[in-house]
Amino acid sequence: MEKTPESILIVGSGLFGLSTAWSLTKRPRFDETRITVVDNASAGGGRFPPEDSASVDASRIVRADYADTHYSRLGAEAQALWRQQEDGEVGGQGRYTENGFLIMASDMTTWPPAEVAAGKKTGMDYARTSWENVSTIASEAGQPEKIVKLGSRRELQEYVGTDGNPGDWGYLNKLSGWSDNGATMRWMYEQVRATGRVEFVDAQVAELVAEGRRVTGAKLRGDGRILTADVVFVAAGAWTGSLIDMRGRAEATGQILGYIDISKEEEERLRDNPTIMNLTTGMFILPPRNGMLKVARHGFGYLNPRTVTRALPPVASASDERPAIVTSVPRTTRDGELKSMPVEAAKGLRQALVDLLPRDMGMETRPWCKTRLCWYSDTRDADWIVDWHPGYDGLFVATGDSGHGFKFLPVIGDKLTDVFEGKGGPFAEKWSWKEIEDDGAGKVIDGVYKGIITEDGSRGGRRGMILDEELARKGEGVAAKL
Repeated sequence: MEKTPESILIVGSGLFGLSTAWSLTKRPRFDETRITVVDNASAGGGRFPPEDSASVDASRIVRADYADTHYSRLGAEAQALWRQQEDGEVGGQGRYTENGFLIMASDMTTWPPAEVAAGKKTGMDYARTSWENVSTIASEAGQPEKIVKLGSRRELQEYVGTDGNPGDWGYLNKLSGWSDNGATMRWMYEQVRATGRVEFVDAQVAELVAEGRRVTGAKLRGDGRILTADVVFVAAGAWTGSLIDMRGRAEATGQILGYIDISKEEEERLRDNPTIMNLTTGMFILPPRNGMLKVARHGFGYLNPRTVTRALPPVASASDERPAIVTSVPRTTRDGELKSMPVEAAKGLRQALVDLLPRDMGMETRPWCKTRLCWYSDTRDADWIVDWHPGYDGLFVATGDSGHGFKFLPVIGDKLTDVFEGKGGPFAEKWSWKEIEDDGAGKVIDGVYKGIITEDGSRGGRRGMILDEELARKGEGVAAKL
């Protein structure tokens, strides 16, 4: 970016959008730039960011435990700031707790033979490489004892106190933790608002406005008003595909979360436990707070294919014609309540309560007090997409969180703004708008929607599940807030 824009419109007030707005206010270059953030706050709880945003919930894992050294190092950089816990700091007032992270994987025999034969990364591959990366980071910090290997199923069973199957190999990283992400996002919003530099607009964006190659703004649903800007910065998370044709590149996947009411005594027993995760199944459990225990899956997720009529096509045209496309988009409370969670999800979460909790707690028989789908913007390799759109002028895209953005909150806004300014270093290439193979992903073929598969080794569960199909299967029913 050579010329400083007079105005920037950020579409989305989740992690990427809000952190970028804050970063822009801190840079003298943008002192005279008008910054606007637009999001549908009224439809998502009446606040920024909306409650159905992926970055708003009760808890998120904060870790440097990655098989990719770029994210591992970036996670360690962010953790240094999370550990600053004065009231005015990001980790203060209970927003960050460092309880540790027990990361495990199961033997490859649980994987489909075709996937193993094709050389796809497995959860075990990811776990072992992650262990190497965080061991190096801990040693450099003079704390090698903080990484404890648990090299067999028996060791893992003894540590967890379960007769179930937690995994076959793993390690405990005592330097990782978790954040109350709902409270943290509210804190960051207040920091941004306090600058007096950012205007927040409560509205739903219906479509992006373009004049030939140049994107000039966003048209709002309802009154049809158009917000204009020199640069439109789309940080719409899993909703990006409804504004820009991202087929084959990024798409929305829904990840199941379940919550169980527990007693004060049970919470006290578990509150200092580490977060526990099996990368092969994708199942994980976070330490409880406020009388609730959360169990979830970081998996291939559910697809929700729908027809989108006004997404920007990959390349600008002389006319304003925009062909209808089918792509996976989020389905949340703003779209109406769903009456049950998928049967396979309920079974998976209950099995995780057997495998990942002490044997005498009996949590697997408890009723759900609530459930939710958290909507990722998934990419093929779990790398984010942070780049100028090659088909348009004035359009910057920051999406593809792939379910692992929040932990970087203390630093991510600056990293995104660096790329925006053309100073992104190695991340500029890593997060670039890459050429992709047209293998049918993100398209309907013979009446079947084929989704993107994220192949970084960290995902569990079945592939290619369609949300409506899974909801139609008979089995356990429970009121759901998806």
